[in-house]
Amino acid sequence: AILIILSITLLSVTAFSCKSGGSGGGSDEDGRDSGGGGGIVDGGGNDGGGSGPTFTGYTIMGRVRSALTGGNLAGAQVLLRQGSQIAGTATTGSDGDYAFTGMEAGSYTVEAATGNYRTMATAAFTVSGNKSNIDITLDREWPAEGTLLEGTLVAGTTCVIGSSSNHLNNPSAIAFGPDGALYIADFDNNKIRKVTPGNPTITDVAGIGEAGSADGPVAKASFYGPIGFCFTPSGDIYVADFYGQRIRKISGGEVTTVAGTGEMGDDSGGGAATEAKLNRPFGITFIGDEPYFSIRESNRIQRITNGILVNIAGNGTPGSTGDGMPAPAPQVTVNKPAGLAAGPDGSLFFTELGGNKIRRIDTGGNISTVVEPTTGGITLNNPRNLAVDATGALYFPEYGNNRVVRVQSGTPTVLAGGTRGSADGQLNRPQGIALGPDGYLYIADTENHRIMRY
Repeated sequence: AILIILSITLLSVTAFSCKSGGSGGGSDEDGRDSGGGGGIVDGGGNDGGGSGPTFTGYTIMGRVRSALTGGNLAGAQVLLRQGSQIAGTATTGSDGDYAFTGMEAGSYTVEAATGNYRTMATAAFTVSGNKSNIDITLDREWPAEGTLLEGTLVAGTTCVIGSSSNHLNNPSAIAFGPDGALYIADFDNNKIRKVTPGNPTITDVAGIGEAGSADGPVAKASFYGPIGFCFTPSGDIYVADFYGQRIRKISGGEVTTVAGTGEMGDDSGGGAATEAKLNRPFGITFIGDEPYFSIRESNRIQRITNGILVNIAGNGTPGSTGDGMPAPAPQVTVNKPAGLAAGPDGSLFFTELGGNKIRRIDTGGNISTVVEPTTGGITLNNPRNLAVDATGALYFPEYGNNRVVRVQSGTPTVLAGGTRGSADGQLNRPQGIALGPDGYLYIADTENHRIMRY
């Protein structure tokens, strides 16, 4: 068959993004807060993107099909990932075909989605030469407007708090790791934990379960309110430690601190990240080879570049001003930024708890609002974590409205929840979100102490 290739784009900037969107929601000081890509320009004018991979010329190609119609899907959006790194984007041709050229050797996955079909990822495959027949079959459509998804329990025991292998305590963020397991920031247990596909048994990854900020081996290290986390392409985990006022790294069985002294304060950047004072770090993701994170109470978006703290957006004053301006401009304000996610083009999306908005910093460094507080007939109330799929659609749980929302091409759709509770169809302060490789949507239903799949 002759492949018809349309709109193939290899990103000039490598974007690392968590499959979940890499950030988390979480609880406030009492654990029950009910309050209301690369090339992103920094405050010092430095180029912030990081370099792309060195390509060796291999071609990866395949086809996207519909299991429901039996036909091929033209115009589907396709993402190529190496680990969690976005290595390229493509749009399928009239026969559902796509191709990526000039790719280096290594392990990859391919994701695809359309406006109607959910994202689905292929199993990992290894490239050491040209690779064909990397096909994706999409078999689940999003429901019609007004039809809510039905959830099933994945981990935890509904309304039961605990730290055993079947209990959670205010899970705040979730993400799929490179091993296919679902990882959980168990906020009030002060641990990072995980469940494997098809097995509800919860195992510990890092943290002794007591509040603290001790670095060291994962079985001896401590966290204090882990609230957001993200995977790097190599499988390391970066954690926003909410009460610990630190950014931590889990790598090679060890926990280290990469930003923050543990003392609460507001730092506008320019100095060593490990000497900075932070005030409630929240969401975290990667763009290029650098971690980006939100500092909720300092009203800033920041990153670490070569060990230096760099201010990306926000002057420390709560507000939602400066749309259309460079994000680091002193006039730009952000209002209690929370969840972060990297878009397919390497731009940065983030939620504002105080502004009840979703905003974006594009690859040119300019900031804009992409979802207003009231849009398409719905009113946002405390949007928390954030995920972005291959089409650029946004997904987020609303802590205040106890529901999950999808925004596709500016149009919002309520996918699940809407009533606070633990019965079928209800959620209780949901915060974490992940798009699973199986095409399902996973939610950290925080105050029900469980993880749900939709």
